[in-house]
Amino acid sequence: MDALFNMKFFDIVKISQKNLLRAKLRTALTVGAVFIGALTLSLTNGLGNGVKAYVHDQLGNIGVEDTLVVRVKQTQQNPVSTDVTEYKPDRQVGTFNIAFLDEDDFAKIEATEGVLEVIPNRMPQLDYMTAGDKKFEVAAYQNLEGLNITMTAGERVREDFPDGITIPQKYVEPFGYESSEEIIGETLTLGYKDAKQAVQEVKVVVMGVQEQSILGNSNIIITENLAKVITDNQTKGVPALEGKYIEAVIKFAPDASQEDIDALKKRFEDQGYAAQTVADQIGIISTVIDTILIILNVFGVITLIAAAFGIVNTQLMSVNERTSEIGLMKALGASRRNIFAVFSIEAASIGFWGALSGSIVS
Repeated sequence: MDALFNMKFFDIVKISQKNLLRAKLRTALTVGAVFIGALTLSLTNGLGNGVKAYVHDQLGNIGVEDTLVVRVKQTQQNPVSTDVTEYKPDRQVGTFNIAFLDEDDFAKIEATEGVLEVIPNRMPQLDYMTAGDKKFEVAAYQNLEGLNITMTAGERVREDFPDGITIPQKYVEPFGYESSEEIIGETLTLGYKDAKQAVQEVKVVVMGVQEQSILGNSNIIITENLAKVITDNQTKGVPALEGKYIEAVIKFAPDASQEDIDALKKRFEDQGYAAQTVADQIGIISTVIDTILIILNVFGVITLIAAAFGIVNTQLMSVNERTSEIGLMKALGASRRNIFAVFSIEAASIGFWGALSGSIVS
Protein backbone atom coordinates (compact mmCIF):
# COMPACT_ATOMS: atom_id res chain seq x y z
CA MET A 1 0.00 0.00 0.00
CA ASP A 2 2.77 2.37 0.92
CA ALA A 3 4.50 1.71 -2.42
CA LEU A 4 1.46 2.79 -4.40
CA PHE A 5 0.61 5.63 -2.08
CA ASN A 6 4.06 7.12 -2.39
CA MET A 7 4.49 6.61 -6.15
CA LYS A 8 7.22 8.77 -7.56
CA PHE A 9 6.83 10.75 -10.77
CA PHE A 10 9.03 8.30 -12.71
CA ASP A 11 6.83 5.40 -11.56
CA ILE A 12 3.70 7.23 -12.71
CA VAL A 13 5.22 7.92 -16.15
CA LYS A 14 6.28 4.28 -16.48
CA ILE A 15 2.79 3.00 -15.61
CA SER A 16 1.11 5.47 -17.99
CA GLN A 17 3.29 4.40 -20.94
CA LYS A 18 2.51 0.75 -20.28
CA ASN A 19 -1.20 1.57 -20.20
CA LEU A 20 -0.97 3.29 -23.60
CA LEU A 21 0.49 0.10 -25.10
CA ARG A 22 -2.45 -1.92 -23.88
CA ALA A 23 -4.69 -0.32 -26.55
CA LYS A 24 -2.18 0.02 -29.35
CA LEU A 25 -4.60 0.75 -32.20
CA ARG A 26 -6.59 3.37 -30.32
CA THR A 27 -3.41 5.05 -29.09
CA ALA A 28 -1.88 4.98 -32.58
CA LEU A 29 -4.95 6.61 -34.16
CA THR A 30 -5.06 9.37 -31.55
CA VAL A 31 -1.31 9.97 -31.82
CA GLY A 32 -1.76 10.04 -35.62
CA ALA A 33 -4.27 12.90 -35.38
CA VAL A 34 -1.83 14.95 -33.30
CA PHE A 35 0.95 13.98 -35.72
CA ILE A 36 -0.96 15.37 -38.72
CA GLY A 37 -1.71 18.65 -36.95
CA ALA A 38 1.87 19.09 -35.74
CA LEU A 39 3.22 18.14 -39.17
CA THR A 40 0.98 20.71 -40.89
CA LEU A 41 1.92 23.53 -38.52
CA SER A 42 5.64 22.72 -38.62
CA LEU A 43 5.72 22.47 -42.41
CA THR A 44 3.74 25.64 -43.04
CA ASN A 45 5.76 27.72 -40.58
CA GLY A 46 9.05 26.32 -41.84
CA LEU A 47 7.98 26.85 -45.45
CA GLY A 48 6.77 30.35 -44.67
CA ASN A 49 10.02 31.37 -43.01
CA GLY A 50 12.02 29.83 -45.86
CA VAL A 51 10.01 31.57 -48.59
CA LYS A 52 10.18 34.92 -46.80
CA ALA A 53 13.94 34.55 -46.38
CA TYR A 54 14.27 33.68 -50.07
CA VAL A 55 12.14 36.66 -51.09
CA HIS A 56 14.27 38.94 -48.90
CA ASP A 57 17.46 37.58 -50.47
CA GLN A 58 16.01 38.14 -53.93
CA LEU A 59 14.98 41.77 -53.34
CA GLY A 60 18.07 42.90 -55.21
CA ASN A 61 16.83 41.19 -58.36
CA ILE A 62 14.09 43.75 -58.90
CA GLY A 63 15.48 46.86 -57.27
CA VAL A 64 17.84 48.45 -54.82
CA GLU A 65 17.24 48.82 -51.11
CA ASP A 66 17.38 52.35 -49.66
CA THR A 67 15.69 53.66 -52.81
CA LEU A 68 12.24 54.70 -53.97
CA VAL A 69 10.85 54.28 -57.46
CA VAL A 70 8.95 57.46 -58.30
CA ARG A 71 6.36 57.80 -61.06
CA VAL A 72 3.72 60.32 -62.02
CA LYS A 73 0.36 59.19 -60.64
CA GLN A 74 -1.51 57.30 -63.34
CA THR A 75 -5.01 58.77 -63.25
CA GLN A 76 -6.41 56.71 -66.14
CA GLN A 77 -5.05 53.31 -65.13
CA ASN A 78 -7.57 52.26 -62.49
CA PRO A 79 -10.95 51.35 -64.04
CA VAL A 80 -12.63 50.97 -60.63
CA SER A 81 -11.52 54.33 -59.23
CA THR A 82 -14.34 56.59 -58.04
CA ASP A 83 -12.18 59.73 -58.26
CA VAL A 84 -12.74 62.33 -60.98
CA THR A 85 -9.53 63.99 -62.18
CA GLU A 86 -9.41 67.34 -63.91
CA TYR A 87 -7.84 67.26 -67.36
CA LYS A 88 -4.43 68.97 -67.57
CA PRO A 89 -3.33 69.81 -71.12
CA ASP A 90 0.35 70.09 -70.12
CA ARG A 91 0.39 66.56 -68.71
CA GLN A 92 2.90 64.50 -70.74
CA VAL A 93 1.62 61.05 -71.61
CA GLY A 94 2.77 58.32 -73.97
CA THR A 95 1.38 54.97 -75.08
CA PHE A 96 -1.75 53.89 -73.15
CA ASN A 97 -1.88 57.35 -71.50
CA ILE A 98 1.03 56.52 -69.18
CA ALA A 99 2.27 59.80 -67.72
CA PHE A 100 5.99 60.53 -68.12
CA LEU A 101 8.50 62.35 -65.96
CA ASP A 102 10.20 65.32 -67.66
CA GLU A 103 12.98 67.73 -66.69
CA ASP A 104 10.66 69.81 -64.50
CA ASP A 105 9.58 66.69 -62.63
CA PHE A 106 13.18 65.69 -62.03
CA ALA A 107 13.94 69.16 -60.68
CA LYS A 108 10.99 68.95 -58.25
CA ILE A 109 11.96 65.43 -57.16
CA GLU A 110 15.59 66.42 -56.63
CA ALA A 111 14.55 69.40 -54.51
CA THR A 112 12.36 67.25 -52.24
CA GLU A 113 13.56 66.99 -48.65
CA GLY A 114 15.25 63.66 -47.93
CA VAL A 115 16.35 62.93 -51.51
CA LEU A 116 20.08 62.24 -51.91
CA GLU A 117 20.22 61.37 -55.61
CA VAL A 118 17.86 61.05 -58.57
CA ILE A 119 18.59 58.52 -61.33
CA PRO A 120 16.47 58.30 -64.49
CA ASN A 121 15.46 54.67 -64.91
CA ARG A 122 15.86 54.15 -68.63
CA MET A 123 14.11 51.22 -70.27
CA PRO A 124 15.73 50.63 -73.66
CA GLN A 125 13.72 48.49 -76.05
CA LEU A 126 15.91 45.78 -77.58
CA ASP A 127 14.91 43.54 -80.47
CA TYR A 128 17.47 40.75 -80.21
CA MET A 129 20.75 39.48 -78.87
CA THR A 130 23.04 37.40 -81.09
CA ALA A 131 26.45 35.80 -81.31
CA GLY A 132 26.21 34.86 -84.97
CA ASP A 133 23.35 33.37 -86.96
CA LYS A 134 21.08 32.74 -83.98
CA LYS A 135 19.10 35.71 -82.73
CA PHE A 136 17.11 35.63 -79.52
CA GLU A 137 14.57 38.05 -78.16
CA VAL A 138 15.84 39.94 -75.15
CA ALA A 139 14.87 42.66 -72.70
CA ALA A 140 17.33 44.92 -70.88
CA TYR A 141 17.42 46.37 -67.40
CA GLN A 142 19.56 49.38 -66.54
CA ASN A 143 22.19 48.67 -63.88
CA LEU A 144 21.75 50.56 -60.63
CA GLU A 145 24.36 50.85 -57.92
CA GLY A 146 23.42 48.38 -55.20
CA LEU A 147 21.51 46.01 -57.48
CA ASN A 148 22.26 42.72 -55.76
CA ILE A 149 22.05 40.18 -58.57
CA THR A 150 23.11 36.65 -57.65
CA MET A 151 25.72 35.40 -60.13
CA THR A 152 26.49 31.83 -61.18
CA ALA A 153 29.68 32.90 -62.94
CA GLY A 154 31.70 36.05 -63.62
CA GLU A 155 31.02 39.42 -62.01
CA ARG A 156 28.37 42.08 -61.96
CA VAL A 157 28.19 45.01 -64.36
CA ARG A 158 30.67 47.82 -63.69
CA GLU A 159 30.19 51.38 -64.89
CA ASP A 160 33.94 51.65 -65.64
CA PHE A 161 33.41 48.97 -68.31
CA PRO A 162 30.50 50.48 -70.31
CA ASP A 163 30.31 47.65 -72.86
CA GLY A 164 29.98 44.91 -70.24
CA ILE A 165 26.69 43.12 -69.61
CA THR A 166 25.41 40.22 -67.56
CA ILE A 167 22.96 37.71 -69.01
CA PRO A 168 20.43 35.31 -67.46
CA GLN A 169 21.53 31.69 -67.23
CA LYS A 170 18.79 30.63 -69.64
CA TYR A 171 20.75 32.08 -72.59
CA VAL A 172 23.90 30.01 -72.03
CA GLU A 173 22.77 26.77 -73.67
CA PRO A 174 20.96 28.34 -76.66
CA PHE A 175 24.17 30.16 -77.55
CA GLY A 176 25.95 26.80 -77.67
CA TYR A 177 27.85 26.87 -74.37
CA GLU A 178 27.84 24.00 -71.90
CA SER A 179 28.49 26.06 -68.78
CA SER A 180 28.17 29.62 -67.53
CA GLU A 181 31.94 29.94 -67.20
CA GLU A 182 32.47 29.31 -70.93
CA ILE A 183 30.48 32.33 -72.07
CA ILE A 184 32.30 34.80 -69.80
CA GLY A 185 34.35 37.22 -71.94
CA GLU A 186 32.49 36.37 -75.17
CA THR A 187 31.31 39.18 -77.45
CA LEU A 188 27.61 39.42 -78.26
CA THR A 189 25.61 41.85 -80.37
CA LEU A 190 22.51 43.73 -79.26
CA GLY A 191 20.10 44.86 -81.94
CA TYR A 192 17.48 47.59 -81.59
CA LYS A 193 15.55 50.10 -83.71
CA ASP A 194 16.33 53.79 -83.41
CA ALA A 195 13.84 56.67 -83.58
CA LYS A 196 13.67 56.31 -87.39
CA GLN A 197 13.04 52.55 -87.10
CA ALA A 198 16.45 51.75 -88.55
CA VAL A 199 18.15 48.71 -87.01
CA GLN A 200 21.22 49.57 -84.94
CA GLU A 201 23.67 47.11 -83.40
CA VAL A 202 26.12 47.45 -80.54
CA LYS A 203 28.85 45.02 -79.44
CA VAL A 204 28.91 43.99 -75.79
CA VAL A 205 31.03 41.66 -73.66
CA VAL A 206 29.57 39.12 -71.22
CA MET A 207 30.91 39.90 -67.75
CA GLY A 208 28.72 37.52 -65.79
CA VAL A 209 25.82 35.08 -65.82
CA GLN A 210 22.85 35.69 -63.52
CA GLU A 211 21.18 32.99 -61.49
CA GLN A 212 17.51 32.51 -62.34
CA SER A 213 14.97 33.43 -59.68
CA ILE A 214 11.24 33.88 -59.31
CA LEU A 215 11.54 37.64 -58.81
CA GLY A 216 13.78 38.73 -61.63
CA ASN A 217 16.94 38.01 -63.58
CA SER A 218 14.98 37.42 -66.80
CA ASN A 219 16.49 40.53 -68.38
CA ILE A 220 20.07 41.24 -69.29
CA ILE A 221 21.72 43.94 -67.19
CA ILE A 222 23.48 46.74 -69.07
CA THR A 223 25.41 49.75 -67.80
CA GLU A 224 23.70 53.07 -67.18
CA ASN A 225 25.85 54.61 -69.93
CA LEU A 226 24.84 52.00 -72.52
CA ALA A 227 21.19 52.34 -71.51
CA LYS A 228 21.46 56.10 -72.05
CA VAL A 229 23.04 55.68 -75.51
CA ILE A 230 20.34 53.26 -76.69
CA THR A 231 17.46 55.24 -75.16
CA ASP A 232 18.71 58.52 -76.64
CA ASN A 233 18.92 56.91 -80.09
CA GLN A 234 15.37 55.59 -79.73
CA THR A 235 13.82 58.87 -78.57
CA LYS A 236 15.88 61.53 -80.39
CA GLY A 237 13.60 63.77 -82.46
CA VAL A 238 10.42 62.27 -80.97
CA PRO A 239 8.85 65.06 -78.86
CA ALA A 240 6.54 62.68 -76.98
CA LEU A 241 9.49 60.57 -75.80
CA GLU A 242 12.70 62.60 -75.90
CA GLY A 243 13.94 63.58 -72.45
CA LYS A 244 11.07 61.78 -70.74
CA TYR A 245 11.03 58.70 -68.50
CA ILE A 246 8.39 56.45 -66.99
CA GLU A 247 10.09 56.40 -63.60
CA ALA A 248 13.03 57.65 -61.58
CA VAL A 249 15.00 55.92 -58.84
CA ILE A 250 15.73 58.17 -55.89
CA LYS A 251 18.16 57.35 -53.12
CA PHE A 252 17.57 58.27 -49.50
CA ALA A 253 19.69 57.90 -46.37
CA PRO A 254 20.53 54.22 -45.62
CA ASP A 255 19.81 54.79 -41.93
CA ALA A 256 16.38 56.32 -42.58
CA SER A 257 13.66 54.93 -40.30
CA GLN A 258 10.34 53.64 -41.57
CA GLU A 259 8.75 56.87 -40.35
CA ASP A 260 11.26 58.88 -42.43
CA ILE A 261 10.50 56.77 -45.51
CA ASP A 262 6.75 57.14 -45.03
CA ALA A 263 7.16 60.89 -44.64
CA LEU A 264 9.21 61.04 -47.87
CA LYS A 265 6.58 59.04 -49.71
CA LYS A 266 3.92 61.43 -48.40
CA ARG A 267 5.88 64.41 -49.76
CA PHE A 268 5.91 62.83 -53.20
CA GLU A 269 2.23 62.00 -52.85
CA ASP A 270 1.44 65.65 -52.14
CA GLN A 271 3.37 66.67 -55.28
CA GLY A 272 1.39 64.32 -57.51
CA TYR A 273 3.81 61.38 -57.64
CA ALA A 274 3.57 57.76 -56.59
CA ALA A 275 6.59 56.36 -54.72
CA GLN A 276 7.34 52.75 -53.80
CA THR A 277 10.20 50.95 -52.10
CA VAL A 278 11.39 47.55 -53.30
CA ALA A 279 9.41 45.96 -50.47
CA ASP A 280 6.28 47.80 -51.64
CA GLN A 281 6.76 46.48 -55.17
CA ILE A 282 6.74 42.87 -54.03
CA GLY A 283 4.17 43.47 -51.30
CA ILE A 284 1.53 41.52 -53.19
CA ILE A 285 3.80 38.48 -53.23
CA SER A 286 4.28 38.64 -49.47
CA THR A 287 0.55 39.15 -48.97
CA VAL A 288 -0.30 36.07 -51.04
CA ILE A 289 2.32 33.99 -49.19
CA ASP A 290 1.03 35.14 -45.79
CA THR A 291 -2.59 34.42 -46.76
CA ILE A 292 -1.78 30.89 -47.92
CA LEU A 293 0.21 30.19 -44.75
CA ILE A 294 -2.60 31.49 -42.53
CA ILE A 295 -5.11 29.22 -44.27
CA LEU A 296 -2.82 26.20 -43.89
CA ASN A 297 -2.17 27.04 -40.25
CA VAL A 298 -5.91 27.24 -39.63
CA PHE A 299 -6.28 23.71 -40.99
CA GLY A 300 -3.43 22.60 -38.74
CA VAL A 301 -5.04 24.17 -35.68
CA ILE A 302 -8.39 22.57 -36.55
CA THR A 303 -6.63 19.20 -36.79
CA LEU A 304 -5.02 19.72 -33.37
CA ILE A 305 -8.36 20.72 -31.83
CA ALA A 306 -9.93 17.57 -33.29
CA ALA A 307 -6.98 15.59 -31.93
CA ALA A 308 -7.51 17.13 -28.47
CA PHE A 309 -11.13 15.94 -28.49
CA GLY A 310 -9.84 12.57 -29.60
CA ILE A 311 -7.48 12.43 -26.61
CA VAL A 312 -10.32 13.34 -24.24
CA ASN A 313 -12.55 10.67 -25.80
CA THR A 314 -9.76 8.10 -25.58
CA GLN A 315 -9.19 8.84 -21.91
CA LEU A 316 -12.91 8.71 -21.10
CA MET A 317 -13.13 5.31 -22.74
CA SER A 318 -10.01 4.22 -20.89
CA VAL A 319 -11.47 5.30 -17.54
CA ASN A 320 -14.75 3.45 -18.23
CA GLU A 321 -12.89 0.29 -19.25
CA ARG A 322 -10.60 0.37 -16.22
CA THR A 323 -13.03 1.04 -13.37
CA SER A 324 -12.13 -2.23 -11.67
CA GLU A 325 -8.42 -1.39 -11.99
CA ILE A 326 -9.04 2.05 -10.50
CA GLY A 327 -10.95 0.48 -7.64
CA LEU A 328 -8.10 -1.94 -7.00
CA MET A 329 -5.59 0.94 -6.97
CA LYS A 330 -7.73 2.77 -4.40
CA ALA A 331 -8.02 -0.39 -2.32
CA LEU A 332 -4.24 -0.67 -2.32
CA GLY A 333 -3.95 2.89 -1.03
CA ALA A 334 -3.45 5.00 -4.16
CA SER A 335 -4.73 8.54 -3.72
CA ARG A 336 -6.97 10.44 -6.15
CA ARG A 337 -3.95 12.53 -7.03
CA ASN A 338 -1.94 9.43 -8.03
CA ILE A 339 -4.75 8.07 -10.20
CA PHE A 340 -5.39 11.46 -11.82
CA ALA A 341 -1.66 11.81 -12.51
CA VAL A 342 -1.55 8.45 -14.32
CA PHE A 343 -4.40 9.36 -16.69
CA SER A 344 -3.15 12.94 -17.15
CA ILE A 345 0.30 11.76 -18.16
CA GLU A 346 -1.25 9.24 -20.55
CA ALA A 347 -3.11 12.10 -22.27
CA ALA A 348 -0.04 14.31 -22.26
CA SER A 349 2.06 11.46 -23.68
CA ILE A 350 -0.29 11.06 -26.64
CA GLY A 351 0.12 14.75 -27.46
CA PHE A 352 3.86 14.65 -26.85
CA TRP A 353 4.57 11.65 -29.09
CA GLY A 354 2.32 12.98 -31.84
CA ALA A 355 3.87 16.47 -31.77
CA LEU A 356 7.41 15.08 -31.55
CA SER A 357 6.99 12.71 -34.50
CA GLY A 358 5.25 15.42 -36.58
CA SER A 359 8.05 17.91 -35.92
CA ILE A 360 10.78 15.36 -36.70
CA VAL A 361 9.15 14.29 -39.99
CA SER A 362 8.53 17.90 -41.08
